[in-house]
Amino acid sequence: MKTKTLSIRTPEGRKLLAFCAFALTFSCVVLMLTFDVNLDSVIPDENRMSQLRREEKKALTAWKQLEAKHQILLEQEKKYKELLNSGWTEEKNGSPEVEIPKILHSLARKNDLELSGVSAVRRTRINNDLTFLEIDANTVAPLSSLTGFWQDIQQQKPAMVWRKIDLRPETVQNSDRVIFNGTMRLLFLGENFTDGGAK
Repeated sequence: MKTKTLSIRTPEGRKLLAFCAFALTFSCVVLMLTFDVNLDSVIPDENRMSQLRREEKKALTAWKQLEAKHQILLEQEKKYKELLNSGWTEEKNGSPEVEIPKILHSLARKNDLELSGVSAVRRTRINNDLTFLEIDANTVAPLSSLTGFWQDIQQQKPAMVWRKIDLRPETVQNSDRVIFNGTMRLLFLGENFTDGGAK
């Protein structure tokens, strides 16, 4: 028995094609009505398009702000790593309680100073990586010698900075010397902390 093949070129084929197209359209309409499909979301009007453009612009602005904040965080992370690399470590620089007073006395002798008092090194914790090392020093000397002493300290690595300096003229007749009291601070990188009070 021969099977009859329909072609869209024949009248029967065109009728069948038209029926299928109508059935598909009718099915789509029924489905949209059944599931309450919002045609505005499928085919947005001009107001909807304007709203979408505004939302896109807001999203782009928010993305740029996030990118800027991310860049700031990257810069801060870079500076923090540089800070970690600039601190005092016992492996590289030795025990701060021993070595820092040695450095101060050595630089004082170089500038013809005699430090009359050098305190013990105090440690104040900053976070899990860093702590402050602080030490007090005092002397009575000509201002020129003190200036050389300060300049030599500025050139030290790891960096040593004066957190506090007190200068007063010596109350002796015809004296060209000044009374110096200072607190020096360094960054220390390590985990063994002895917490001190906040300064």
